[in-house]
Amino acid sequence: MSVPQPSPAQDADPRTGDVVFDAYAESMDAEGAPLLGHLVLYSIFDGLVTRDDLEGWFRELELDEALLPPPLRNVDAFERVTGPDGVRVTYPLDDPNATGPASRHGRRRGRNQLVNSATLMVRPVRRDGEQIVRHVVREVRDEETTSLEYDPRLAVCTFHRDNTQGSPEGAGTLEIRPDNAAIARLPEAEQTNVRRMLADIEDTYRRRCTYLTSDKLRSVIRRYVEHLGAIRVRPTGGVYFVHRQHAQTLGALRNLVRHFGKGSHLVRVPLPDQDEMREMIITAFTTKAKDELDALAQDIAAAQREGKADDAAKLFERFQALRDTTDEHSALLSASLDDTRAALDLVKIQLGGLLATASDDE
Repeated sequence: MSVPQPSPAQDADPRTGDVVFDAYAESMDAEGAPLLGHLVLYSIFDGLVTRDDLEGWFRELELDEALLPPPLRNVDAFERVTGPDGVRVTYPLDDPNATGPASRHGRRRGRNQLVNSATLMVRPVRRDGEQIVRHVVREVRDEETTSLEYDPRLAVCTFHRDNTQGSPEGAGTLEIRPDNAAIARLPEAEQTNVRRMLADIEDTYRRRCTYLTSDKLRSVIRRYVEHLGAIRVRPTGGVYFVHRQHAQTLGALRNLVRHFGKGSHLVRVPLPDQDEMREMIITAFTTKAKDELDALAQDIAAAQREGKADDAAKLFERFQALRDTTDEHSALLSASLDDTRAALDLVKIQLGGLLATASDDE
């Protein structure tokens, strides 16, 4: 399939999906414009994107295929769907039909009103080289007597590993065996909830075996943006600065994201090369570098204290990466970054002591 290549001055409006002509972006993308780089923001939503789809789009957009995610594994889908954050259903016993997100915390009630509820969840039972076994459990919470009761096995969910020679890593099949006798002892409305939950487990498992989730796609974009030497403008992430030399790659990533779930978008906001903008980016970088250097210094101190000289090589690699990043951004931003370099020198002295210890041990 052919991937559209809109001009850099055209970005998709995330609210309407229409193409909006941005005169400011056009002027900043023009040759010779005083462009420092771009602020990058993105939102990713679930869609029907397979690993093969993603690989094909990477090729068409000439993106680095080394940054593709690994192939999907059936065992990972099973672990996710039946794990702590997987499928579960909570409902009040006096109204089992009241399921859904709101029912997780119970219905609205007076301060002294007690509500008994049931939760259908999956619990681990056994794991070995042949299979992973988990049970669907019904937990009843009785607030009046302050007690919990359990139906320990309404169904058995088993992942049968495919250990045949040549099979993909993590291959296997899902088997769900309901305990019909145990389910039949429940009220009819609760039986329906159990059947729906089992169907949801199977459907969600199939989907995860086939399609990349929004979390995985979001991770792909985050990893690629960070690969471009991005600086987090917000400590929590979500907004990044990328130098102007990567403008073309950002355009390709924007086109890639348009193939994801409805509403997915990546926006590039051009930053003019002005003192105020430069100062904002430098502050963001030095703050991040300080946090990383502090963490590295603590790890070096711990290695010295605990006599873990073998950790010296990995710690030195982290130091080198921080030093290289500082050199790179110092050149790109035409800034001295003196405070960061001073902190690097202190950590280097500390690291030298650990490396000397490692050398003595040899």
